[in-house]
Amino acid sequence: MSLTPAGSLPADPSPGHDIADRLELLRRACAGLAAGRPEMPAAQFANPVARYADPARLAQEQRLIRRFPQVAAAAGEMTKPGDWIARDISGVPVLLVRDETGRVNAFINACRHRGVRLAADGCGAGRRSFTCPYHAWTYGTDGKLVGVPAAEGFPNMKREEMGLRRLHCAERYGFVFVQVDPTAPKVDVDAWLGPMAHELEHIGTADYVVWRPAQLEKKTNWKLALDTFLENYHTRRTHTKTIWPVFLDNTAAFDRLSPHARVVLPKRSIPEIRDQDRETWNLRDHSTVLYTIFPNLMLAVLPDHCAIFQVWPDGIDNCKLPAYTLVPPKYLESATAQDIWSKSMHVVFEVTEEDSDRSEAIQAALNSGANDHFVFGRYEQALAWFHQEVEAMLNGQADWVRYAEAAE
Repeated sequence: MSLTPAGSLPADPSPGHDIADRLELLRRACAGLAAGRPEMPAAQFANPVARYADPARLAQEQRLIRRFPQVAAAAGEMTKPGDWIARDISGVPVLLVRDETGRVNAFINACRHRGVRLAADGCGAGRRSFTCPYHAWTYGTDGKLVGVPAAEGFPNMKREEMGLRRLHCAERYGFVFVQVDPTAPKVDVDAWLGPMAHELEHIGTADYVVWRPAQLEKKTNWKLALDTFLENYHTRRTHTKTIWPVFLDNTAAFDRLSPHARVVLPKRSIPEIRDQDRETWNLRDHSTVLYTIFPNLMLAVLPDHCAIFQVWPDGIDNCKLPAYTLVPPKYLESATAQDIWSKSMHVVFEVTEEDSDRSEAIQAALNSGANDHFVFGRYEQALAWFHQEVEAMLNGQADWVRYAEAAE
């Protein structure tokens, strides 16, 4: 969600890029305005509070996150051979590196000798190898073991079997997807994304680059943090001074792109275009389109850029939120563009703080006994979808065949 400042970039940042089915989505937004309410299912949804508070369930959820492809980085963070990133993903230390062939590799960031991390969390460029700081075992960017000091001490070792533990990894639509459970069956990323692949292709995320990454941390269960993104029923009260003046009250269009979702949040400018030629309608100018890539990435599509938030569980009552902006590279040197992005993202982070105040307040009273379940109204159907997807995955009801890697 964004309050876009006055002014615009000198040209369309990504010619031809827009949301898939933009005209139909705008038509639905106009219909919602005329009806005076958002699209709604027939029934409300009850979500047990225990799902946010049970440590055993959290452990199950983290195992679930590790099994599926997760966005581990934006491809624009590592564009050249030797570029690397080391970060913790759902409790697993992961090392990403682009090798000499241009391929991004993902490994568990642990030496095969005694398990020490090869690289501290961070990023860098120009690496041809990684050397363990403990005993100096050395690995190439392809993960192969290429150096062992005093190798005569390991007469039975087969070097070809002692490379870094590789993780399933794929570069798609400007993102690097990784399955951080090395024992999980390989999932085809395009099958996993399903309709989201079509959406990302239209948005043009592969053509954007990362600008000003940030790291947030909140004292709340990871699902409570996600819940704040998936409805605009709260906008009038929670965001009174930030985005409430820009967006229509509790009016949205929702689409289930199972297991992912799309929420279209129309702006107050929608009435100005209702009588215009539909072919001139630009969805990105008159709404914020918010996608969830299951289970923990939020992609907000703004007029000239995109905002990315991920929510990683860090205990039952804490989460980490890495965030960054995706921007058109041709304007990186433009002071005007940077001013627009800065002002826009300032509001995005203000809104995130306002949402965090609410989710942290919920967390503080979670175990008070006030509620044994939370009620999601008909306005909040994307919340219900998200929790239904989590439940289906945990209960083994997911269609695993649909996501399986195609046989080569």
